Amino acid sequence: MANTNLTVDQVTNHALMILHQKLNFVGNVNRQYDDSYKTSGAKGGASIRIKKPNQFAVRTGKTLNVQDVTTESETLTVSTQKGVDMSFSAQELTQDISLFSENYLEPAMSVLGASIESDALSMYKDIPYEANDVGATMVLADVLHGNRMLTENLAPYDRCLLLNEGDNADLVNALSGLFNDPAKLAKNYREGMVANQFMGFKEVYENQHGSCVAQAA
Repeated sequence: MANTNLTVDQVTNHALMILHQKLNFVGNVNRQYDDSYKTSGAKGGASIRIKKPNQFAVRTGKTLNVQDVTTESETLTVSTQKGVDMSFSAQELTQDISLFSENYLEPAMSVLGASIESDALSMYKDIPYEANDVGATMVLADVLHGNRMLTENLAPYDRCLLLNEGDNADLVNALSGLFNDPAKLAKNYREGMVANQFMGFKEVYENQHGSCVAQAA
């Protein structure tokens, strides 16, 4: 029987599926503007404008106070391209996709995912508020403070919490002496991870590149 080679679409789609599973920070970023980068129809090119919410002042009293309405926007530019480049022989492309994935795609997407997450999390420097000083011991008050900042800035309540290994260990230890839902306490004990649905956060993740609080997609 003649060999059937894997196609570019098969390899690419499987690689993207693996990569998506490894991006626990980027995977929770709001992606409502994805359609603006579609490859067919009207395209935004390398940059698109994202409209900011309009800001209004409230009048008190009967006197009309007309205010100017100014629509502001920010420009989102695709400025960085990343990839892991490989070449394969026709014989290697005859492997089953699961074996091909285990041998090549899994390790390639792991290192690519780590690089993307590192770049994305480095942008915390552009945000004027931090819940915890770098290097300090993470305590429960830091999580509550981060949640409060999101609320004060009118962020929707679909939120996630991302912890690096050190902050996760600090919180698991801090929670050990407090009242906990037995099921969640068991998860902390078995997996060494803070359980989901914690202090107003729907999901809790661990990431070696940093800790943050964010609105989920």
